[in-house]
This record gives sequence, structure tokens and C-alpha cells, in this order.
Amino acid sequence: MNQPLPLVEQLKKLEKLQELDLKIDAIRKDQKVLPTSLKTAEDALKKVKVAFDAKKNQVAEFEKVSRQTAAAFELNQERLSRSGSKLESVQNSQEFQAASKEVDQLKKLAQSLEEQKKKSVSDVEHAQKELEILKGEMEKVESDHGRQFKTISGQSQALGVDLNQLVSERAQFLPGVEPRLISQYDRIRNARGGVGIVPAVSGRCRACNMLVPPQLYIELQKGNVLHQCPSCNRILFVPAATQESQVESSPAVNH
Repeated sequence: MNQPLPLVEQLKKLEKLQELDLKIDAIRKDQKVLPTSLKTAEDALKKVKVAFDAKKNQVAEFEKVSRQTAAAFELNQERLSRSGSKLESVQNSQEFQAASKEVDQLKKLAQSLEEQKKKSVSDVEHAQKELEILKGEMEKVESDHGRQFKTISGQSQALGVDLNQLVSERAQFLPGVEPRLISQYDRIRNARGGVGIVPAVSGRCRACNMLVPPQLYIELQKGNVLHQCPSCNRILFVPAATQESQVESSPAVNH
């Protein structure tokens, strides 16, 4: 079983863990964003497909009405032809009036059916043009979706590789650090936006920028006892470079 390192060395490892954990958090955040981006593209594709199918059904319905109107027009033309022949062979005025009335009614119906037939043809042509436009939009969205899916898949794979590398690297800094210290660091990190340990420089916590009590700052410089910021509760440490500069800038003591 590995023996814990001196506290100052454990804090150095925690500092490195913090650096890696922030990178890991950033990658995991990016991984969560990727499916959202793909869902947006999928929703756009679904929307245009629904519009395309609806327009396709409308075209089919217009074509059906057009066929029915054309059939009705042809049938009416046949009836009109028969009525015309009947009119020529009438024997008396009563039959003539009846045949004439039937011919007039069929002519009026023929005119109405002609107008309906023209409108049906126009409706079909207009709907088909709209269908072609939607088809072009759908093909473009499908192409964009395909490219985006390929890009996002590549990004997801790259993020996975980076994440595994960082997690593996992180594991190298765990030996020698007391489990209770790791647990404390993780607990603070979860409660404080992913940051569990921060440097104290020039008497201030670099996370919340609050002044650290002078006596506490002196103890931090010694690095013998674990301390937390009285304000934000994060674990504090004094960077080695800061300690060295403070030692060098200290005035000489005359004995």
C-alpha cells in the first residue's frame, strides 16, 4: 500500500489533478453539446420531410380530383352529343322543349366542368412546382445533415480519445494522496463550479479574491497543515514560485 506523501507534495498533486479535471470537464461539456447540435439538424430534416410528404399527398389529391373532373366532363360531352341527336329527331313541340331544356342544362354543366377541369389542372401544376421546391430543400437538408453527422461523429471520437488520455493521466497523480483528501477535493469541486483547490497569492484567494487572514497565510506558506479559504471554502496552497520570491524579497535579519 502506498504511503501518503508529505502534505505539500499532496497539494502539488491536487493542483495537477485540478488542471486535468478542468480539461476533463470541458470535454464532457462538449460531448453533451454534440448530440444537441445533431438533434437540431435532425429536427430540421424531419420538419422538411413532413412538409414534403404533406405536399406530395396534396398533389395526389389534386390529381385525383383532376381525373374525376375530366371523366365527368367526358361523360357530360357524351350525354350532350346524345341529347343533340335526340333533339334532331323529335316529333312534336313538347318533345322539342324537353330535349332543348336537357341540352341547355348539359351545356351549362359542361361549362362548369370545363372551369373545374382548368382549375384542377392549375392546382396540380402549382402543387407540383411547390413539391419540386420542397424536394430541393429536403435534399439540401439531407446533405447538410449527412455532413454534420459525419463531422459530429468525428468530433465525438476525437473527444473520446482526448478524454481517455486525460483520465489515464489523472490516475497517475492519485497514488500518494490520502483518499480523504481526494474525497474532500471532489466534494468541494462539485459544490464550487469544478474548482476545488486554488492558490493563495499576495495574501488573497485567487478564486474569490478575498484576503486570507495573515496568520492563516503564514501557515499556508509552511505547508504543514491543510487549510481552506474562510470565504469560498476551497483548499488553499501557496505556489512554490511565490514562496521562493517571498523568501528572496525578505529583509536580512541581523543577529
